[in-house]
Amino acid sequence: MDSDSKQLLGYLGTPGSWAPISEPAAEFAMSGNQLYRIAADHSAVQRWDGSGATWTVIGGPASHLYGGGAGLFATHPGDGRIYRYDSGANFWPYVGNAGADFAVTGRHLYGLTPDRSEVFQWNGGASSSWFRVGGPATSLHASPGHVFATTPDHGNLLRYTDSPESWAPASEAGADFTITADHIFRLSPDRSAVFQGSTRTPGTWTHIGGPAAAVAASQ
Repeated sequence: MDSDSKQLLGYLGTPGSWAPISEPAAEFAMSGNQLYRIAADHSAVQRWDGSGATWTVIGGPASHLYGGGAGLFATHPGDGRIYRYDSGANFWPYVGNAGADFAVTGRHLYGLTPDRSEVFQWNGGASSSWFRVGGPATSLHASPGHVFATTPDHGNLLRYTDSPESWAPASEAGADFTITADHIFRLSPDRSAVFQGSTRTPGTWTHIGGPAAAVAASQ
């Protein structure tokens, strides 16, 4: 993202060589090898055509986008309900009610109830195909293989073990987290430092930068 124009820039493969691929937008998300955005006024969901700065409208108004291996999802700005993009039919079937937060892994969509008291997993199909996997959380984060949740008491990060109600410690508290297949990036509570840890061996951290307002990484 260009700090002055707020345009999204694409890397051209040569150090220092970047080209604009999008004017400012409300949000961006990746699903598979596709890049999507919500228009700056939240009026439409669009897919990047793959070259230049041209985009195709694939959906109507949306509040937020959530992308991952399990698909692309968008929440409705009116009632907060969540929909999944069916690229083959160019259609958005309804999959669930409003939530405080959502996260998408390589296999599943996860949702946090509006009161942040329960975490649910969607198994595909009907909008009723949700089952509880955890209790209270502040926010959800996803890697291709796992979903993570921050605890409401201390802000620690927990990893879902794929067994309902079973979550394992993944990190001490942070102001923000972003997670890839191999690494957890944690912004310290005072936002003064960024740390990198392993998703496989929790507890070992390397100071890699900071201060920062937020952290982000491609899965």
